[in-house]
Amino acid sequence: MANVHVMLWFDTEDYITKESEDALLAVVQMLNKRGVKGIFKIVGEKARKLERNNRLDIIEQLAQHEIGYHTDWHSVHPTVSEYLEHFGFADGAEEFDLRERAGLADVTRITGQTSKCYGQAGYSWAPQTFPVLRKWGIPVYLDVHDQITLDHNPFWYGGLLNLTDMPGIMRMELKADGLEEGMALFDRLYDELSIQDQESFISIYYHPCEFACTGFWDGVNYNQGHNTPPDQWQPAPLRQAGEMERYIEMLGAFIDYTRTKSNVNYITSAVALEMEKSNRNPLHPSDVRAIAAGLSDELNYTVYRDYSLSASEIHALFCRYLLGQELIPELIYGPENETQSDPSEAVRVADIKKAISEEYPRLLAYKQLPDYFTVAGYRINPVDLTCTLASIIANDYRDEDRIAIVSGVLKSKEHARTDENWGPQWSPFPPDLKVPNLIRLAQLQTWTLKPALF
Repeated sequence: MANVHVMLWFDTEDYITKESEDALLAVVQMLNKRGVKGIFKIVGEKARKLERNNRLDIIEQLAQHEIGYHTDWHSVHPTVSEYLEHFGFADGAEEFDLRERAGLADVTRITGQTSKCYGQAGYSWAPQTFPVLRKWGIPVYLDVHDQITLDHNPFWYGGLLNLTDMPGIMRMELKADGLEEGMALFDRLYDELSIQDQESFISIYYHPCEFACTGFWDGVNYNQGHNTPPDQWQPAPLRQAGEMERYIEMLGAFIDYTRTKSNVNYITSAVALEMEKSNRNPLHPSDVRAIAAGLSDELNYTVYRDYSLSASEIHALFCRYLLGQELIPELIYGPENETQSDPSEAVRVADIKKAISEEYPRLLAYKQLPDYFTVAGYRINPVDLTCTLASIIANDYRDEDRIAIVSGVLKSKEHARTDENWGPQWSPFPPDLKVPNLIRLAQLQTWTLKPALF
């Protein structure tokens, strides 16, 4: 019977409704009483508001829990998806770093803890955030989102462990019969997951403000693209007296019930990261030859023995093999654009090796694939080049041999959704919001997609 690991996380964001602070304190105290470690993803302005209101009682109680980051201003327009829609991948990463790093610094300073995970505000996801989070030292993306999916299992994307699209995502609804329904849902998920042959996860999410309010603060002030000025902010509608305490007690009872299962334990995102067991040691040349032999014209992630390798790591391994370098899997971000290769005659292997030895573009501190490589005067896109590298290695071609460029496809793109109409996905979005550029970039960054191994 597999262990079932529960991650209980709270998007801590309402910096307008004062009563949400008391709800946050009560939730933290309820968890502390049970010795359960929660995950609190905190908005920068929320942390600053706690500091301005001298809520040291809350800040001190949070010390027993994991802290994550949840953007600087959450729903203030333009949100992350709205402003990054107008940038490419590299310059969008710089823009996200510029706009959001101050909030992260404030969360760190005020809580005294570094953030171990990140989650987007609402549906406001963007691929350009990933290299920045990696630069900040945030290794886990914890939330609910369906732009990138991998058979509803944890996966690596953009250099982060993604816990965003799993069969065990649930919540006990805050309503009269919520406890009974929540226990029944947990039992169903537990029965399905505990019979698997690997470690399983249940992801349970709330907002502390939900316990104090009947609606959300951003629905009042930022709905459908509206930006209410700070001097006109309105609090969220409040629950009736006693409801907050009753629902927090209900959540406590739900937690108590889940812990009656012998193989259920509550973990943080940092613990989940420690559990991921992909091999990161150098490969043997025979391993690279075997991977190359299994690749034809469809470039995808692969699981080889205990290695999980993204398309860009496979590309890097092929380059390292041909250039006589150590065979370490190296994450390289996808290119800015998808290009067509030039029609070409057969080229020398030596010319291909010369092309891959050139300096790659840089994205923050990381490598990024170029839109194309120049091989004997021809422009060859990274997919075609990588498939050609596989053929060179599998057939043991020498420098003076000539090879036809293999026309390939990036198969991993199939794991990225193509619906650009995001307006209906989240109430603060303008209803007509479309994000074709984010969709395009998200597909290109599936160069970094691969399964997580537990």
